Parts: sequence; structure tokens; C-alpha cells
Amino acid sequence: MTLNNRISALPSLQKQLIKFFVIGVFASLVDLLFYYIMLQFIPQFDLDLNFVGTVFHPDNKDLSKTISFILGSLVTYNLNKFWTWKQKDRSHKRFVKFYTLYAVSLIINVFANKLALYILTENASLEWVPMKFLVAFVFATGTSAVFNFAGQKLWVFSEKNNKEELITE
Repeated sequence: MTLNNRISALPSLQKQLIKFFVIGVFASLVDLLFYYIMLQFIPQFDLDLNFVGTVFHPDNKDLSKTISFILGSLVTYNLNKFWTWKQKDRSHKRFVKFYTLYAVSLIINVFANKLALYILTENASLEWVPMKFLVAFVFATGTSAVFNFAGQKLWVFSEKNNKEELITE
């Protein structure tokens, strides 16, 4: 029995979770590859911005993570649209919803990455942790993945919204 046949035999939510996970792993590899490449090519910089009383220092790591996340989201949108959520039509509303969701997810992802890097590099008791950038990447990806699945299932690709969009487009 092929993997696709095994997946087809599962209940709908389980199928969606498995497909979302498989696509997420692939998109995360795209994200990770470009994160690594961007870290090598974007020169180090550190801007000193004061955001609502908290100091935020965007740097080359944040820019690298932002670019890689956007590239991974392009993979995610196209593969999830057709395979996980089985949407064949071209809905501009859905595309806008997806990137609205992913704009919020990007903020969650970059800040989770920054927080994890801060904790891993500034905490002396965590000096032993190897590959801190990879650990932070996995933490940020996992954090935003939960948000993304819920947002895609309940808002972007929900059956109710899809029926309404087909009527209005």
C-alpha cells in the first residue's frame, strides 16, 4: 500500500495534519536552507530601534529569517492549497487571507527565533547546547506551525469560507 493510499484511508483531520506536517517539513527545509544562505551573505548589522518602551535590535539574523520564512511560505501556500486543502480555484481573497495569517506568523516566528537565540546565547547554563541557530530555528518553526495550521484550517481554507468565496467571486 502506498503512502498516499494509507493517508487516504485516515479520517479527514488526521489526513490534513499529516499532509500539513509533510509539507511543513519540506517548507522548513527550504526555510532553513535559505536562512543559512542569507546568514552567509547578508553582512552583520544591528539597528537600535525603540519599540513602545522595549528595545528591539533588528539585525542580519532577523532579516535572514524574514527572507527565508517568506520563501518557505510560498512553498507552503502552493502545496497546502492543492494537496492538504484540495483547492483548485484561484481565489485572491484566500491568497490575501493566507498572507495576512503569515504576516502575523512571521512576527511570531522571528520573535520566537530571536527569543530562543537570546536565551541560548545569554544563559551561561546553556553553553553546552550545540547548534544554537538550529535549535532556535526549530523552536520558532514549531511555534508558528501550530498557529499556521489552526489559521489555515479555520480561516484561510475553511469549507464555510470556500463556499462563500465561490458564490461571491
